[in-house]
Amino acid sequence: MGREPNRNLKIRLIACLFALLACVIVQEASALQTVMLKEGATQFIDISQKDLNVVKLPGISNLKAYTVSRMLDVKVEGDSIYINVLDKSATAPQELFIVAPGGTYLLMLVPKGVPAEMVIARTPAEALHDATLWEQSHDHISGLKELIKAMYLESPPMGFALNKDSREVRSWQGTHRKVMARYVGASLEGEVQMLTNVSRETIRVAENEFYDRGVLAVSVDRHEVPPKGNATIYLISRSATQKDMNSMLKRYSPLEMLRDTGRRTTP
Repeated sequence: MGREPNRNLKIRLIACLFALLACVIVQEASALQTVMLKEGATQFIDISQKDLNVVKLPGISNLKAYTVSRMLDVKVEGDSIYINVLDKSATAPQELFIVAPGGTYLLMLVPKGVPAEMVIARTPAEALHDATLWEQSHDHISGLKELIKAMYLESPPMGFALNKDSREVRSWQGTHRKVMARYVGASLEGEVQMLTNVSRETIRVAENEFYDRGVLAVSVDRHEVPPKGNATIYLISRSATQKDMNSMLKRYSPLEMLRDTGRRTTP
């Protein structure tokens, strides 16, 4: 009988340890930043003043990183870059150059009094490959639906770049329309637009009004827009890369190109 309370106590202790471990795992999983590397562009990310910081480029080989800052200690191991801030009171942005097979990229590291987060850095070529895989994993219709859903959730699909925008686009009388964001993949591109009713009457908005040339799918979050109200429009079209490819294929018939090759090689 005396052993039963001890056994129950051990079970409760084990349960508490598992609960604590689960909390740690959840916190670790949430401590994550993702950055898309861009050649010729400067990107700012926050790093911890006190903790060891990690920038990881998954699967990238022959990775190099260097800095001219005396406030940073930088080491590379495999596909990970380890960064330690030597001056724990530093707050000024510090340069970090990353050299990968696809190019050289500049990150501005901003030391702050925050816990360290792992930074996942993606190169453009890697992102394009992932976007292609995502698009190929869906048929045409389901791919359009999933991309629309991702834009509603403001969560880009695997490999898609999310670019903020503020361009104004042509709209009809009594309305104002501008681009808010673009989701750029391999062959598909999504665009989020905000339509504002600047007239004195409620207007009705229908999807078929936005099917301009090249648009593959449209979704509108509200069909009746009161004065000074807004409606969000989600559009999907072919990406610039896919449009260039289609234009080239139209300009040069593959059959004619084969014939031309045969003529050049014939003695």
